[in-house]
Amino acid sequence: MTILSLINTLNGGWRKLRGAWQPPPIDTRESLREFIATRAAFVAQKSAVDYCRGKTGLFSRILFEEKEFQDALAVCRWESFAATLADLLLMTEGYMRSETRTFSDEPVHRRAREALGQFYPEILASYPVPAHRATQGWSDVEAAFTIRFAAAIAASPRSASDIADHSARRMFETLPIHPDMRQLDEEIVHGAVRFRLIAAHQELMRRARIPELIESLATP
Repeated sequence: MTILSLINTLNGGWRKLRGAWQPPPIDTRESLREFIATRAAFVAQKSAVDYCRGKTGLFSRILFEEKEFQDALAVCRWESFAATLADLLLMTEGYMRSETRTFSDEPVHRRAREALGQFYPEILASYPVPAHRATQGWSDVEAAFTIRFAAAIAASPRSASDIADHSARRMFETLPIHPDMRQLDEEIVHGAVRFRLIAAHQELMRRARIPELIESLATP
């Protein structure tokens, strides 16, 4: 192997390592939608499962094998997913607006905002309807999100920590642990959800390419 070929090999290996360390930018409608959906799922599932395992300790293995508990945990995870999805979309809207100053004013920004708002029903519809929502589907949470999204647009962007309180409350309400056993843990649950949502928001801030995102969202 010549020195030149060795250098090229090393450079190729370095580029692969750098690519693994540096995720690709979020600059299209598809990449943004995938990011929001996957991060919402991670926050909901990780926070709920970690709390339940920590709370039940040595009994967690037995408990997680119980059908009744599995069903209750599934309800918590789905309801928390819907809530964290809504919160991440509100954080994204606020961040994009703060970066562009005119995200809700110019026609192209209005189209981008409308497309962002449609992510909520689109992402929920991309999954099978959970068993506990077989009758009503997600209609109630979709209606609630529409109201929240409109109110958020009409106000100044809020901090990620404030927005995350919504999904933190929803998770705490639906945890499959008896209320008497978790009544002192509300701040623990809220802290875990807020921490992970803020981390997702910070990742979005690092990876998002706002001009390209707006153009992609505004294009039919």
